[in-house]
Amino acid sequence: MSNTADVKSSIRAINDTSKITKAMKLISTSKMQKAIARYDANLLYFNRVRSALKDILVHSHDLHHTFLEKHEKGFPAYIVIAADKGLCGGYNHNILNFAYDFMKEGEKFVITIGQEARAFFERKKVPIDVEYLHISQNPTLYEARNLAADLSKMYRSSEMNEVYLIYTRYYSSVKQVPTALKLLPVEMSEFDDIETELDYENEMNYHPSPNKVFDVLGPQYIIGLIYGALIQAFASENSARMVAMDSSTKNAEEMLGKLNIALNRARQQAITMEITEIVGAMDALT
Repeated sequence: MSNTADVKSSIRAINDTSKITKAMKLISTSKMQKAIARYDANLLYFNRVRSALKDILVHSHDLHHTFLEKHEKGFPAYIVIAADKGLCGGYNHNILNFAYDFMKEGEKFVITIGQEARAFFERKKVPIDVEYLHISQNPTLYEARNLAADLSKMYRSSEMNEVYLIYTRYYSSVKQVPTALKLLPVEMSEFDDIETELDYENEMNYHPSPNKVFDVLGPQYIIGLIYGALIQAFASENSARMVAMDSSTKNAEEMLGKLNIALNRARQQAITMEITEIVGAMDALT
């Protein structure tokens, strides 16, 4: 650019954009850290629930519960968690394409969480049965309980025969992995990482019955899984946005460096032109 006014205008615009991206990075960092803290605070209770459930599965041989049975009727259900907005790098693209590839052919029950998930499946012409908006921006236990209650009701009525939870698992600020977790029916393989506290093979008596105890712990287990997935997805989204905004800020700084060089050249050209005009005028007078 040779026009100094145009260069200055571009510099002001990029400076303003850089301030926004820096602020968004700081906000995303704070949200991510708070989300992980909330997840860790709930993790001890959730692991105790999982441990108790595994004890029941191992030591109660006459246990029958709808959460343990794959229904003959109904279709596989997929709960897909994405963001309500963009500007988070490849986060939405990665999880939604992973979900689309993971889903089985044929009829299915699709539950979306987040506006980006809804828009994606609408573009793919995949019918959406249930949608939840604005949950992914502020995941809470209250929302997880409501979602688990709706899901349990639909599963008990045999609308679905198995349920998968598809979300982005958070490992660190630089590693987030799209993940599919089988939510229902509850299977023993989901507890391989839990060691039973009562190491014996005899049957244990539960009061009033194993099924009644499972009626209490089963929903808590489902709530814990959903809440954990919502929190990890939220942390992954903000981590991806933090990286994207940091990259945008660095690009802005690089552009500013080039524009400042262009501005200096434009100023030099203007000064050179003025000197040339002055010299030309002096020559004309002599």
